[in-house]
Amino acid sequence: MARYFYRLHGRLPNLSAPVYYTEKVHWRKIFDDDPRFAVLLDKLKSKAFVSGRVPWLTFPPVLWQGADAARIPFDELTAPYIVKCNHGSGMNAVVADPKIVDRAGVVAQMAKYLGRRHGTNLGERSYWHIEPRVFVEPLIGAAEAYMPTDYKFCVAGGRVVYVLAIAGRATVLRRGFYDRDWQRLAIAESADDASLDIPRPVSFSRMVEAVEVLGADFDLLRIDLYEENGAPVFGEFTIYPRSGLFRFDPPSFDLAVSEKWDLARSAYLRDPPSWFARCYKAVLMAAGHIKA
Repeated sequence: MARYFYRLHGRLPNLSAPVYYTEKVHWRKIFDDDPRFAVLLDKLKSKAFVSGRVPWLTFPPVLWQGADAARIPFDELTAPYIVKCNHGSGMNAVVADPKIVDRAGVVAQMAKYLGRRHGTNLGERSYWHIEPRVFVEPLIGAAEAYMPTDYKFCVAGGRVVYVLAIAGRATVLRRGFYDRDWQRLAIAESADDASLDIPRPVSFSRMVEAVEVLGADFDLLRIDLYEENGAPVFGEFTIYPRSGLFRFDPPSFDLAVSEKWDLARSAYLRDPPSWFARCYKAVLMAAGHIKA
């Protein structure tokens, strides 16, 4: 992890007193195993969390869930759907046409995912507390070939810092950065195409309202939404954005985002769980890295 960070940034990460946003992502992996993170990362439990905080915010309903992929009721699934595992990222199978689904292939793929502990190689330990389940939900975004534009909100201390929009997953993938007022930012991540320039979503104000409520009690979250029929739709929470292994262009944006992320609001430093944590917090405060 440190070697890859060095290749990206030309320096090793400061993990004891992080200065940059990308360094703070790695700090979180090492120090802050907030038990709430496992709830947010669980793609099933996160739906209940959203309903409790923002009752009006919708999300794709769960059509079926279980511990055994072989029990997926394929005969009952007649509309386009997606099969997912709840305990990781990228563990899914899209079924755009239920009439020609490769049932054996889907079952085998999900069984493989169910046996995998996500995030082990990157130290993303909050995933490790999730009991693996497989579930089915309907696809959204029919007008975009079931690959709807993704709006990723970076929320620090309950306020949107920036929005990353991703579109063209079915054709040419492009990204675009925007501020809280949907003004385009001249920012890119690593070598990604950052040329996306799209109109403000119809429900953007409601999106901002929703994510700022959802992120109010956390030092930093990334919250992914979609838009369907002019209304926001919840996608997922991200605790470790890109696992901290990316580079902003310009690099100054890494510092600008970091300045909005107050580690003193983290569960680890807000309520230190051990003698070491209390001493560590005192040192950070004495050195001016965090405030009381």
